[in-house]
Amino acid sequence: MSNTSIQYPALVYKNNKSNVFVANCIIKNLIGYGHSEEAAIANLQDVLNRLHNDYPVRIKPVYKFLTELV
Repeated sequence: MSNTSIQYPALVYKNNKSNVFVANCIIKNLIGYGHSEEAAIANLQDVLNRLHNDYPVRIKPVYKFLTELV
């Protein structure tokens, strides 16, 4: 049996107003905050893992909007 995990993309950016990093998962409409990029991603990943107990969830950071990548 293989170990399956699900990856969700999250837009990572720095909020200049409050000076914190934000990891925004648009697919699940959830946000993680942190004082560093790693902390914001880890907070979002913890929230998603609490929602889905059946399989581990991983976050794939995206630093540009998907429409700008084309």
